Amino acid sequence: MSTPTSPKHAEHYILGLPVRRFGSLVLAAVLLAATGVIAFILVDRMQSSRDLVLRTYHVRGLLNVLRTDIAEAHADFDLYQISKDPAASARLDDLFRQQLAITRELREQTRDNPAQQHRLDQLRSALQFDIDQLHSCTQNEDCSAEGSPLGGELLSEVSGRRRSMSDMLRDADAMEESLLLERLKTWRILFLGMIVTLACSFGLALLLLFYNFKLLFSEIETRKEKELVEKNNAESYRMLSARILELQDVERRRIARELHDSVGQFLAGLKLNLGQLQRRDSSHNPQNQPLWAETIDLTDSAIGEVRTISHLLHPPLLDELGFHSAARWYTDGFAKRSNITVDLRLAEMSERLPREVELALFRVLQESLTNVHRHSKAGRVHIDVQSSDHSVVLVVSDDGCGLTSESLRLFRQGSAGGIGLGGMRERISELGGSLEVQSGPAGTEIRATLPTHKPATQDSPLENNSVSAD
Repeated sequence: MSTPTSPKHAEHYILGLPVRRFGSLVLAAVLLAATGVIAFILVDRMQSSRDLVLRTYHVRGLLNVLRTDIAEAHADFDLYQISKDPAASARLDDLFRQQLAITRELREQTRDNPAQQHRLDQLRSALQFDIDQLHSCTQNEDCSAEGSPLGGELLSEVSGRRRSMSDMLRDADAMEESLLLERLKTWRILFLGMIVTLACSFGLALLLLFYNFKLLFSEIETRKEKELVEKNNAESYRMLSARILELQDVERRRIARELHDSVGQFLAGLKLNLGQLQRRDSSHNPQNQPLWAETIDLTDSAIGEVRTISHLLHPPLLDELGFHSAARWYTDGFAKRSNITVDLRLAEMSERLPREVELALFRVLQESLTNVHRHSKAGRVHIDVQSSDHSVVLVVSDDGCGLTSESLRLFRQGSAGGIGLGGMRERISELGGSLEVQSGPAGTEIRATLPTHKPATQDSPLENNSVSAD
């Protein structure tokens, strides 16, 4: 018989999960949340940095457009001085309006750069003065007349202002180029930070996945160990219970033999001696004859009771003639002792069943009728035994009050063992059979099914049993 064992260590659980797996899941959730927060912050900053880079490109483009417009305006002014073409004057007015619009947009796009704003203010003032002066000159014919002192002076001022505005635009573009390089560098740093964050998160996710798989395999191994331990324990308990029942039968047979061979013989000898004493005393003390007769009757009753108890413990008919004869003898005696009507139907068999099967059937019948007499308050019991080539079925049903819900619950859980229903189940399962119990207010039915051949091994699992309740 194997000795029950236990797992190496007891695992603790939180919310139905092992502590280590629960901790790894919590850590994974925390890392996921942290990664999400960091990624959100980095993405937001990358978007802001990208907007700044795009704005810088846009500002540099506007500066180039403004530089081109200023050059075109001065070229158109020179053309107008030569040709006095009204179309050139109109195109010059359009360029003036476009330049002022560009300076307004430049100031709006550089609102986060005070130094650039100051430079643009200076550029706008110079540009406005230049526009006003050129526009005034186009309206004054003396200014635009050939050889006019006023025109020569204007050209000198315009040329100086053009160089000044060109320097301002060059400085503004240099500042934007410096900002562009700095903002591109910031964007690259944020992009690399995002890549590193995602790579680290992916690496940690792989580690946690590997760790969870390791814990899962460990949990599977632990569960297998527990199942093996439970199986060994169940096997040990089943073997122990079977051994107890076997010893019980052996002890019953021994006690029955002792009662028959020893106590029965002593009582028979006592009766003989009492008879001799009665005959000797009959002539001298006639008044003692009733007492002698009563004593001999009591001795006869004791002999009969000892014989009945001996046969109930282990009926000789079971060994000599088989289950059918023993069942008829037992049910007849049960009906007389309990005043319960017994309907017995036994199917004919071509040959006797194995000794172990016959003994198990008789003990199930005996225990079932004992339970009927003690607990069911039944008036009638039906017993049916059917046999086939492979199995024999014993059905005992009564019209009593049924089993208690607690008894059924214990039987379903496998907790009722040793005696009663548990003892019947152990006997049946030891031989590879099954025991079914149906019980309700209309009565109880016990159905025992056993193979008609002796099992090759004695290791039939308890799972062969089935229970149903109405």
